[in-house]
Amino acid sequence: MLANYADNGSETAFRELVSRYIDLVYSTARRLLNGDAHLAEDVTQTVFADLARKAPTFSKEVLLGGWLHRHTCYMAANVLRVERRRQAREQETVRMNVPEYDPNDTPAQLAPVLDEAINELSASDRAAILLRFFEQYDLRAVGHALGSSEDAAQKRVGRALEKLRVILVRRGVALPGATLATALAAQALTAAPAGLAASVSTAAVAGAAVGTGTTLTLINLMTMTKLKGAVLGALLVGTGTTLVLQHQSNARLRDENLSLLQKYGQFTGLQTENARLSNLLANARQAESVSRDQLSELLRLRGEVALARNQRADLDNTREENRRSRSAGAVAAPQQEAAPAQDDFPKETWTFAGYATPEAAFQSTVWALSNGEVKTLFASMAPDELSRSQERWQGKTEEEIAANGKAEFEKIKGFRILKKETLSDDEVVLTLFVEGLSPNEPTPRMKLVRIGNEWKSAGPYKDRSK
Repeated sequence: MLANYADNGSETAFRELVSRYIDLVYSTARRLLNGDAHLAEDVTQTVFADLARKAPTFSKEVLLGGWLHRHTCYMAANVLRVERRRQAREQETVRMNVPEYDPNDTPAQLAPVLDEAINELSASDRAAILLRFFEQYDLRAVGHALGSSEDAAQKRVGRALEKLRVILVRRGVALPGATLATALAAQALTAAPAGLAASVSTAAVAGAAVGTGTTLTLINLMTMTKLKGAVLGALLVGTGTTLVLQHQSNARLRDENLSLLQKYGQFTGLQTENARLSNLLANARQAESVSRDQLSELLRLRGEVALARNQRADLDNTREENRRSRSAGAVAAPQQEAAPAQDDFPKETWTFAGYATPEAAFQSTVWALSNGEVKTLFASMAPDELSRSQERWQGKTEEEIAANGKAEFEKIKGFRILKKETLSDDEVVLTLFVEGLSPNEPTPRMKLVRIGNEWKSAGPYKDRSK
């Protein structure tokens, strides 16, 4: 959408961009402006006007959510400086009634600190936080946006949360990691007022068509409005009504102060209850996850116990058979233990066989290794095995990985599946005879796991300790 608007000036694309990000910009501005909805709308208008003007200069790698958040913080800071000059007395009243950030404050009261702390993060960590909690992407979408896997995205978000928590601690705000994540998830976005997106889109596109200077014009208009008020006040002072105006101002400030205190008490109670309910929900989800993990572990252990009675004897027989075969230099196994013909795979018959069965999946992995097909090799691996392999090959190019695979299989003439052990409905172990393997090497045993409707290679299999 951003590229469509930047290249073609499409108003439809820009309106879709505004609809998608209006809540992020508005909620950030409102937090930084102490909940002032009118000022937040002004800042939102200015930010999207700048976006319309600067969009053609953006690179393709820019993360729009991160740029909008940072620019919103900058514009809100400018507006706050102007407001502090005009409303010094009101700001001082609010500061007298709102305590400094205390470690025992609820997450909602720490909203301004959260945005300031987010801006201290590195670009990559800030992008992870904004994508996960502000743009409300799931972990798979976060990983896609950052060019990584879902697991890597989850780790990146976790590390970013920990760094954010450390920054908050330096500011005197001590929050547990779970509470910080709950606060971000619950308060990252505030719905913008109805109709704001349409007015922002129209004004921003029109401002971009006029040319540069939109931002300065809006700020100058705001400043001039306040300047007119100040001049009018000076004229009134000159007419001798100073005492009357001061009395009315003090009375209005007292009423507003009382109203703020009442709302503050109600808000604190609601946020305390919200934090309590969020903690209860998090604990319930954690308990449910632990129960599922325990049940899965129990079922796995039962399956291993059922196989344990004959596993040792079968393994010894297989190793003895393999040893005799290598000693005799024969390709086939002994007559009485001969495997079916379809389990014998000479090297010249290797091909990509898909992932429908464990045997086909293993043949596809061997074919990819021996032919230097790195992408197919990665696709044939289970997630855990893929992660281990990428760590082992870290720093190597695809060409180097392909060359290593070809070298490892240069002397291999073929393989035979001597035995197929079923550990569970989704786990199988293949015991192999490999022609060309050194007689001193142990009998290869490869584990394959089913993921959805496909079987994937999970690497060499080792028996659990008895």
